[in-house]
Amino acid sequence: MQKSLYSILLLLIVSACNRNDPDSTIVPSIGKEFYPIKIGSLWEYKVDSIAYDDNSSTQAIDTFTYQYKEQVTDMYLDDLGIETYIINRWFRLNDSAEWYPARNYQTRIADYKVERVEENVRIVKLVLPLKDRNNWNGNMFNNKDYQIFKILNYQTPLKINGNTYNAMQVEESNIDNFVEEIKKNTWYGKGYGMIKMQYDSLNTQSTGTKGFRYTLTIHNYQP
Repeated sequence: MQKSLYSILLLLIVSACNRNDPDSTIVPSIGKEFYPIKIGSLWEYKVDSIAYDDNSSTQAIDTFTYQYKEQVTDMYLDDLGIETYIINRWFRLNDSAEWYPARNYQTRIADYKVERVEENVRIVKLVLPLKDRNNWNGNMFNNKDYQIFKILNYQTPLKINGNTYNAMQVEESNIDNFVEEIKKNTWYGKGYGMIKMQYDSLNTQSTGTKGFRYTLTIHNYQP
């Protein structure tokens, strides 16, 4: 009798261990792979920009192209012990030009939120777990107006410069009325991070249009 009880107890222990074995448990993805972040990672982008000023006595429409680079250069633990990464940024006109530094920013993943702090303003760029039509207030941690961020297309193929990415589109702004047009969308690639951003900010309340449009696309990524 004691031997039988011992066998049953041993069987229950083995079964419990198997259920908790990481190799036998499928851990569901929550989307962190769309925002990979570690020291040394580098992203280079091409930026195409158009500036409008139809309101002046002489119409002014200017187009220009430049390059933009981000790199994770450091990490520290904040007061709550959360890993916070320093991102340095640079700009240059073309492949042969010198890189010029710009102000850095900080980013972290805390309480299932991807946060970015730039110019002392904290923006919630993503909320995990990711799913199609997920939405949140991007300004929940600053004093700006409520702004809905929304996932429009989750894990949808996106082709950029001949490469196809498993991408996700996030709508950060969608204002279109008789006064202004402000639209901002960001695309993240699985295993790459941000691969594209399109930002339109136009004032249309007078006889002409004043503002800018620019598109940023991934050119090089080093994990």
